This record gives sequence, structure tokens and C-alpha cells, in this order.
Amino acid sequence: MKCPACCTEIDDRSYRCKECRRVCSYRRLCWRYRYIVLILVALIAFWAVKGIAARWVANDYDNLADGALVSDATTLSWLGLKDTGWFCAEPHFKGRILHLRHKLFQAKDVIVFVHGFIGDYVNTWGKPKLLLEDPRFNRNYDFVFYGFKTALFGDVPAFDEEAAQLDRTLSHLEQDYNSITIVTHSKGGLLAMRTLVNRAREFPGKQPYKLHRVVMFTPLTENVSLAQQAEFVRLLGKESKDIAQMQASTYSELGRVKEDLKELLNPQDPLGQARKEAFMKDVAEHLYILNAERDEVVDVGPNGEKIVSEAVRQLSDIPTLGVPRLLTLRYSDIGGSQEDARERRNGARDPAYAHGIVVKLGSQDAFAFFDRFEELLFDRIGVPPRNLASNIDQIRQSTHDRIEDTIFDMNKFVMEKNPMVGLAWKDISDAVQARFKNMPEPGRTKQVEELTKQTYYVYIFLSLYARMDGLRSRGILSPSDDMIVTWKRSWLPNLMQSELGHWMLDNNLMEYYSETMVRDLREAAVPAASATPQPSPQVGTN
Repeated sequence: MKCPACCTEIDDRSYRCKECRRVCSYRRLCWRYRYIVLILVALIAFWAVKGIAARWVANDYDNLADGALVSDATTLSWLGLKDTGWFCAEPHFKGRILHLRHKLFQAKDVIVFVHGFIGDYVNTWGKPKLLLEDPRFNRNYDFVFYGFKTALFGDVPAFDEEAAQLDRTLSHLEQDYNSITIVTHSKGGLLAMRTLVNRAREFPGKQPYKLHRVVMFTPLTENVSLAQQAEFVRLLGKESKDIAQMQASTYSELGRVKEDLKELLNPQDPLGQARKEAFMKDVAEHLYILNAERDEVVDVGPNGEKIVSEAVRQLSDIPTLGVPRLLTLRYSDIGGSQEDARERRNGARDPAYAHGIVVKLGSQDAFAFFDRFEELLFDRIGVPPRNLASNIDQIRQSTHDRIEDTIFDMNKFVMEKNPMVGLAWKDISDAVQARFKNMPEPGRTKQVEELTKQTYYVYIFLSLYARMDGLRSRGILSPSDDMIVTWKRSWLPNLMQSELGHWMLDNNLMEYYSETMVRDLREAAVPAASATPQPSPQVGTN
């Protein structure tokens, strides 16, 4: 055999030319290293056959009928979980209930997810795998995904029966867990409230559930609009012919819940007063509600604005140490710009976008970071307290995390949305440097650091009022709301009439808020004519 490149004679057992070093026979090359090739082929075949066999052994979830028993292997494969520590603590019935527990973590608290109109017990939440693999959740909670299709499309009796079934599920979970957290979406919030009100009406015969938190995403509290939304016709498929009946039944169910809740919160006898106090302590004080701008499915006003029922507003006024109990997410912060661009590109409008996207894990890349489902949820449920000491530690850690999150969010805001905030920080630095430019070292550096720190603390403090100002500008809070009036009468004057407040106003360091808020700050800086002058805190002191 000769080399095709240089025509040099090649030995019959060689695969490479000794002169030009070119491979002349791949057949001889493979034969020379035949054992290595066989080992590689055997390894590839082993992993391929193993995967195929696993798919053959596990039943295909999509081919199972509703209500069918689903094996653990099929469940984990369907959810995309690679961690084999997860298992079904109770039999998993498709479309009905899924109770997941981890062999290693063995959590003592549980989260119950109750879906709404769109999706089912799992698909409503997008990709729950993100929560199941998040150490903030899986180290502290087990997970129950609850389904109620019969009550979703059925009449009022079916809804009441489903509320009784949810009551039995929660009572069963109380036997195994220290606390229960309920997370709902859309009509799931109505079902949960029906169950909670029923339990409260049976007090003291039945004690309240051991609730840690109740978090409701886009619940219906005033009205619902289904028949006008073509999106629901497409999503509900064969049940679309029953949308009108479903809307009528939902209105009836909502009316009954509102009446029972009103009766519960306005007692007429000592027993009713005891029931109200138990409900307020064990339910209302643990309740958080999150709405979304441009949600055209539930609680829509005559001009398309978001409305909130008076009962929910009263419940949300209960003081809280952490995040607000009632929050409306801005459309621009939940991917609104991208959705509008998609609508212009495709010419198809999705009126249910804001209603459903707020709970879609894995579909929120366009969201502001702290408006993603998992961040909003953890801000509200945190780590379940074990005892008084751990509860204090949790509050302290939550406060620290909140400050850190605020700083992170401010930096992200600068980098991605509004570079003008960076100019504000530069203005702060320039104003502080100008104040102490004639002070000698080493005292100058310390004073600069102290004043800068105090200025940032003022911004963090005013961020609370800025939130209320945002709610006021959107019509959610009245200008005469008690919280706003309290701030304007006491907290703002105490701050703005100090030397630090006057210094910040004089250096235009408050001009980054809305015009209404800046006006409130300037009015608060002017002492009342009848007020007795109070000594102001000095700049540079704690």
C-alpha cells in the first residue's frame, strides 16, 4: 500500500505514512484501537438503553385520565425533578392533589397552592420546579398542589362541597405540620376564603387553622369578567360553552362569601364578637393580597381601573412589620412593555395577560426582579417561626434583607432603567463634600461618612411614604387616608423640620420624587404658626 500524498510505501499493518505522517487507513486505525472504541460504544449504549428503559417503565403522565393514580417516578419526570429525594407523601391523583415531601429536609410546615380559572393544580404556577429547587422554600416547607375542577365549572352546591373538601384537606395537614401557608390565584382565593369563613363561623366548636400566611394573587373580591374574554374560550377548550354559566355561578358564590364575611366582621352578640376576634387574629392578620394593573378578568372598574372591595381594604389596613398587605403590581414591572410589543407585532391582544402571568414561574424573565413570583412569595411568608427567639431573629433578618434588597434594586434600577438616579447619588456626594470642604482631617472623613449614611437612611425611610404616594397617584389610596394623614401630621414634619431635612431641601435632594410628594415635603418643612419650636437634631449626629 502506498501513501496517496507522497506515494511512499506503507507497511501492511501500519495506518500512518512514516514520511508525511498522514493517516492513510482509518480501517487499520480503528482496528488498532478496537478495544477503546468498543468500550466507548458500550458506555453510550448503556446510558441510552437506561434512559429508554426508564421511560418505558414510567407511565406517560399526559396519557393518564383525570383522577388516575400517578406513580412517584412519573411525577418526578413530569415535573423535571432530578433530585430523587422528593416523593409523594400521599397518593398523587392527576388533577386532584399532589403532596410533595423531601426525604432529607423533612419540613415541619407546608404550603398549599390553590389554582384559579386558568390552568390546573400544577400548570397554573408555570414551572413549580423553580420553587421546589429553591433552598429558601424546600428547606422550610413541603408542597401541596390542590385542584378543584368540578367546583370551577360547577354550580354553587359544587362550590360548597369543594370548600368542605378543602377544609378536610387542611384539617388533615394540621395533624402532620406545625403551620399551613395558603397561596391562591384568582378563583382559588374565593374558594380559600369560603373555607376560612366557614371555619370561623363554627368557632368555638372548631378552632381556627394553624395558619402561617395566606397570600392571594389577583383574587376576585368585587366582580369577574369571563364571557367577554376570548382568551378564556381558547384556554378552557371544551368547557368554553359553559363560560356564561361559570360567570353566573361565580357571581353568586362571590355574593354569598361577601355577605358572610360582612356578617362575621359586624357581630351582634358576644359569641359573634368572639368569632370576629378569632378570625382577625388567626386569618386577617396573616392575609396578603397582590393585584396587577390592567388585569381585565377580576375586580375591573367601569373605566378599566383596578378596584378593591371595602372588606379587603379594611383587612389590609391591619398594621404589619414587613411588606404591605395590599399591593398592586405595576404593568411595566410585570413585562407589560414586552407584552405590548408582542401585541403590536402579532396583532393579537391578550386581556388575561396580567391576570395569569403574575404566578407563572419560569415565564417572568421580563419582570422586575423583586416582582417575580418566588420573590414576592418569600417576602410575605419568609421562614416559619419556630419560637419567640427565632421569630425576633426572623424579623431582624427580614429587615436586614429588605434594606439589602432595596440597595440592590436601586443599583439595578440605575443600570437598566433610569441613569438619572445615578446623577442623584452624585448630587448627594457633591452636596456632602461641599458642606465639609473647609473642615480639616481627620474629622472631615468621619463627618462625610456620617452625613452620607444619614442621607441614605432618610431615603429608605421616605420610600415607605413614596409607596403610599404611588398608591395615591393610582387612585388606590385616598389623599385623606389615615396612613397618609398620619405621615403628613407627625412623621414628615419631624423629619423635614430638622436640620438634616432643611439641608436636603436646600440642596434639591428631594426633587427625585413626584411633584405631589415634593409638595408634601416642602409643606412639612414649614412649622405650623401655633407650634412651639422644637430643638432640631444636628447634622452629623445619630
